[in-house]
Amino acid sequence: MGNIDTGGIAGSYLGLLLLGAAFVALGLLASALTENQLVAFILGVFFCFLAYTAFDSLYLLPIDGRVQHIVEQLGLGAHYYSLSKGVIDTRDLVYFAGFIGLFLALTRQALNPQKWVRLLLWIGILVAANVLEMESLE
Repeated sequence: MGNIDTGGIAGSYLGLLLLGAAFVALGLLASALTENQLVAFILGVFFCFLAYTAFDSLYLLPIDGRVQHIVEQLGLGAHYYSLSKGVIDTRDLVYFAGFIGLFLALTRQALNPQKWVRLLLWIGILVAANVLEMESLE
């Protein structure tokens, strides 16, 4: 028997928790957008599939290296893979917190559409924070 990689195990559990929370936020938005439960389920699965795999697929396209890195960092997969290796980086935690917060805010706005200005301000702040985070990688 070898040594157990506690960092990898802790990172994997934390990554799964954050990935699950992100999927729940996407599912809540899908549920808020429609009255039908079946349509909400299908829309939620589609949103989760897109958030997890779309940016990984776009990353494989032959584009500029810097743009390629930015596209990769926009998807859930890159941040989850980093956490599942046992590397608990604040950039990944900030990304997941921003992602979850953004989609919970979108859900709130879908249920109460009168306050779009405040939501747009928060989206701008989250996008700026993620862009600054990506700039610090280089």
